[in-house]
Amino acid sequence: MNNLTELDLSSNRLIYLEEGTFDGLSNLQTLSIKGNYLNYSFAIPNNIFKPLVSLKHLNVGWNNLFEQSYQFPTFPSDLLSFLDRLESIEVDAIQPDMIKLFKFPDPYRSLTHLKKLEICLCVLPYIQNVTFFNLQNLEYLDMHNCHMKSYDRWTLRNGKKLKYLDISQNDLTDESLSYLMSDLYFHDKLEILKMTNSFPSVYVFVPQYFAFDLNATKIKEIYANTNSFVEAVGTEKYFMLPPTLKVCDFANNKLSKFYFGMPYLSILNLRNNTLGAYLSTERYTNSSNTELKEVDLSFNFIQDLSFAIFHGHEQAVKIDLSHNKLTDVNFDLSHLVSLERLDLSYNNISGISSQTSMDTLRKLSKTSKLKIDLSNNLLKCSCQNLKFLQWMDANSDLLMHVTKYTCRFDNNNVIQLTNVNAVVKQLEKECSSFTTLIICITTGIIMSLFILSAGLVYRFRWRLRYLYYMTRHKYKIFQNIQSNTTYKYDAFISYANEETDFIVSEVIPHLERDENLKLCVHQRDFVPGEDITQNITNGIHQSRFTLCIVTQSFLDSYYCMFEFNMARMESIYSRAGQNILFLVFYEQLRPKDLPLVILELVQKQSYIEYPNDEQGNVVFWKKIAESLGSSE
Repeated sequence: MNNLTELDLSSNRLIYLEEGTFDGLSNLQTLSIKGNYLNYSFAIPNNIFKPLVSLKHLNVGWNNLFEQSYQFPTFPSDLLSFLDRLESIEVDAIQPDMIKLFKFPDPYRSLTHLKKLEICLCVLPYIQNVTFFNLQNLEYLDMHNCHMKSYDRWTLRNGKKLKYLDISQNDLTDESLSYLMSDLYFHDKLEILKMTNSFPSVYVFVPQYFAFDLNATKIKEIYANTNSFVEAVGTEKYFMLPPTLKVCDFANNKLSKFYFGMPYLSILNLRNNTLGAYLSTERYTNSSNTELKEVDLSFNFIQDLSFAIFHGHEQAVKIDLSHNKLTDVNFDLSHLVSLERLDLSYNNISGISSQTSMDTLRKLSKTSKLKIDLSNNLLKCSCQNLKFLQWMDANSDLLMHVTKYTCRFDNNNVIQLTNVNAVVKQLEKECSSFTTLIICITTGIIMSLFILSAGLVYRFRWRLRYLYYMTRHKYKIFQNIQSNTTYKYDAFISYANEETDFIVSEVIPHLERDENLKLCVHQRDFVPGEDITQNITNGIHQSRFTLCIVTQSFLDSYYCMFEFNMARMESIYSRAGQNILFLVFYEQLRPKDLPLVILELVQKQSYIEYPNDEQGNVVFWKKIAESLGSSE
């Protein structure tokens, strides 16, 4: 037995140990007597551990310490005085009452090699600054499920050597969390912090804890899961996670917002929160390049994700989006060049509508061995979803758990999608005739709309032209005719080039010289360099009346008819229906030679014929002058 190094006597219903039980075990390094019925008031001799000069690991937890009295709230420290090589111990601890606070006794101070303390049966509602005062060299401290309600300031300020701390399964307050983080600032060797289910009434995880208190440590893993945190958002001052942090677990909280800089984090677990609404427009990090390898966003009521949520995730290997309410994959996947698994199971995805997303997934599969889990989504077997089903058929090697895929047809029949190729062929046949019908109907509708539009444009062509040119005018166009409008000209003269001599020798002398009227004559008054049509529109708009010298050449001239129709539109839309058109028939024309629009105007309104005799000319010019000056 001299060479025995490990002895396990756990769960043997031991009620006492005889003196000399461990004699001869000088090389024993590990001893476990946990889970027995050892009442330390009488069941263990004082020198029981004296022979164990090499003992490093002792487990005396889960014994019957407190059944008869509270005389021994923890393992009697006097029994440990011989174990000067002891490195780890698992013991029970209980606070006898609210007045007498618990403290690991002074003999623990002599255990200079003791680095690990794990409290098994633990009832310590109030942790005070004296509790661990005699444990200066602790590197590992486990006090989970200790029924803690309060953590006192400076409780862990003494040792400053902690690497591992577990305070899970307790009932601590916001103030206790603040005190704890302040203490951990001084433990610059801390690597693992477990706080699972310890803060049921703390709703905000203050960013200072990450960016200041823990930033002073060597923290690698933090587990703050199964709490009641609603928000964990960095501020401008406290934004970056500690650079040493690799694992960040905030699963099973009530988070509606989470946002930090995390360029060096490897694993982010945000499972089972309420981040759906937030992540539809925002990201959980702004880091342009991150070392994240695993991201868990499952159970977050996600219906949609912001397009750039995974930008900078070039090293990501696994992303879990399962058990959400996603209906499509319309976020950018192009940055996930190392992705090996994308879990989209248990969502509401009927198919992937984005061709870009499908192409990206296929491209990624060639470089990163990507696998996609679309199980337990009710896919849609329809013509609208045919491209996605064809993609599935062509890329079946990407898909995981294909036997769990279901698909619903338009008639609501649901099938197991075990043979994608057969479904694709069936739909291709059905959809080809449907596609032809859709093309024909669409073409018919487009043609009908085109013909209708062309007819309307032709029907109102002069109105549209007039409105077009008026909008280009530099002055306000549509004014009420009753307002005191000042016109630049008394009349706009519309005539064909063949009647130029008549205009120069007759019209201008009689009306401008003799009657003192101001005429707009295109050969004289049009603005050089401006469009002819714009000059015409401006001239008519700036004239009180339009005088048309009607001849066969006038009827054959494009610009003469343009002037006539623009004057007609001016009369309707800018002059409130006032007649501004005067027709002078310079030649004898038969009614059948006249366009319908001019014939209609002749029948409704008066016109005048040029008499071409000396006596008649005098009366003719007087009538013209009276008509053009009638509105002055």
